[in-house]
Amino acid sequence: MRRLFWIIPVLSLLAGCTRPMIAAFGSNSEIVIVTSPRCVDQATVLKSILEREILTVQYEPAFEVRLATTAEIRSERSRKNIIILDYLRPDGMITDAILSLAGRDKDAFLEGRQNRKEMHDRWAKGQVLLIIATETQRDLDDLLARESDAIFSFVSDAVQKRLNRSLFYPGEQTEVSERLTDSYGWELRLPNIYKVDETHAAGRVIKIQAERPARMITVHWEDGSWADLATTCLERKKMLAWEFWDEDEIVEESLVIGEGRFNEHDCIVLSGTWDNEKYTIGGVYASYCFTCDACNRSYLVDASVFAPGLEKLPLMRELSAVLATFRCCSP
Repeated sequence: MRRLFWIIPVLSLLAGCTRPMIAAFGSNSEIVIVTSPRCVDQATVLKSILEREILTVQYEPAFEVRLATTAEIRSERSRKNIIILDYLRPDGMITDAILSLAGRDKDAFLEGRQNRKEMHDRWAKGQVLLIIATETQRDLDDLLARESDAIFSFVSDAVQKRLNRSLFYPGEQTEVSERLTDSYGWELRLPNIYKVDETHAAGRVIKIQAERPARMITVHWEDGSWADLATTCLERKKMLAWEFWDEDEIVEESLVIGEGRFNEHDCIVLSGTWDNEKYTIGGVYASYCFTCDACNRSYLVDASVFAPGLEKLPLMRELSAVLATFRCCSP
């Protein structure tokens, strides 16, 4: 009888949502894993997968992960990033709740054809809720061992999409964004905390910055296409850092040149660290270079962070959310 009394509140909290929806709270880089007592070992493995270290100016964990049991769900259900983890056979304390949340994918989870699902704004505005569940305990152990990289990417992408969706909930500078579009022909949505420096607009360089800690965006464009995109991208990055950010320089030893996607465009991606000998400061950056065929332009769009003593990844995620709104041609 005691166990039945325990399960009913859990199901109502996980599967039901009758109260008014509030804004999700917590750090953008914090993830709460909600699981049942039988699945704590697997949750610990998932925690280690998500806390892998990534090199910025130093090694730092990709996410801060906490484990919470179903008994704590009442206080955790409005967090920004939540994962519900368990296996489904035999039935456990949250099996019915997971299947209820899975909705039309219920049978796919039960039959082992699906083991992950992403939902937004389920219990709070600006929240991502993820289900990771398998048919049996052995299946879950195998999944975590075999597909750790895929699971990390699944969670990372979902958290970034959540941030992209929720960044502008507190407000944005629509008039500033409209002016950028009207004046320069490209679009970028800006949260209220960002300031635009158009001092160098004649040279087709726009600087955008938020303070405490410093997050910097640079947009540079030229007519036509760059024949050697990677070489030209590196040249432009060095020029912009030195001339427009007070003699910043990239740290050659940290430079990584790769291919990727910037919104709808194939691009060259430069990443690494920068420093400034004059002020003895430095930080981390990511630069994206691509050709916009629709308006016959080449762009370098750069995101940089200066945050001494603070983790850089959460700030770079915020900049990525801003840059996800960039469009190279106005309608």
